[in-house]
Amino acid sequence: MREFEAYLKFRGEIEQIVDPALYPMEWVDAQIWSGHFRVFFTDNAIIAVELKPYPSGALELHGMFAAGELGEIVGLIGEAEEWGRSLGCAFATISSRPGWAKVLGKLEYEMNQVTIRKVL
Repeated sequence: MREFEAYLKFRGEIEQIVDPALYPMEWVDAQIWSGHFRVFFTDNAIIAVELKPYPSGALELHGMFAAGELGEIVGLIGEAEEWGRSLGCAFATISSRPGWAKVLGKLEYEMNQVTIRKVL
């Protein structure tokens, strides 16, 4: 499975990105291995997305993580958007660190909601 091999190449970097309190790496591994997360990759970058259905019937393409070279990540986002569009996704979302807002704004992503979190 080429996708899983590509994922393993970037796994160390991905482990630094995901929040282990929410997404244990064993769970991420299983999502990649099972095909639940769709992986797009080059030699220098990888992204993973999932399809998220809503009760209304709307379908969202949700970016789970990205690692590697920024320019190549941006290209992969475009590929993922085309894939999502072909499946009928109404929109794409990416939940990430604030710095991505500037990068993604150039790709016509807009702030939609803000998550405010407190550790209890």
